[in-house]
Formats: sequence, C-alpha cells, structure tokens
Amino acid sequence: MKKFVYQVASFEFVDTVAFGEAWQEAKQTATAHNAEIYRLVIKGESVKQEVFTKAGCFLSTKYATAENVAIF
Repeated sequence: MKKFVYQVASFEFVDTVAFGEAWQEAKQTATAHNAEIYRLVIKGESVKQEVFTKAGCFLSTKYATAENVAIF
C-alpha cells in the first residue's frame, strides 16, 4: 500500500489515496500561502520525492525547475 505525504510550507497532509482528502487540503493551503506542493510517495522502503508542476502533474524533484513548478 502506498502512502502520500503532501508538504506545503510547514504543513503536512497524509493519505493512502493519491488525490484524496489530503490532496484537497494541500491545494487549499497552497492557495492560502501562495506556495508549492511537494509530495512524498512511500511504498515499503521506496520513497519518491515529487513536486506539482504547471502542467498539472507531479514530477520528480530532480527534474523540477523554477519555470515548471506550480505556485498556487
């Protein structure tokens, strides 16, 4: 089972559904704080670090640039 940890400013929201309740809370918080949304995808020992982009999807942070990261 995967766990999704959304990080916005100093807030964290956790869910087992990729775009569930935690995602909705993260979007609202990002809009209120004019911030980016980062996400950890945890499955067993594997942890992926991602950021929400202007294209409307999550992308590995190693490919993120100031030009493609979405700020709400």
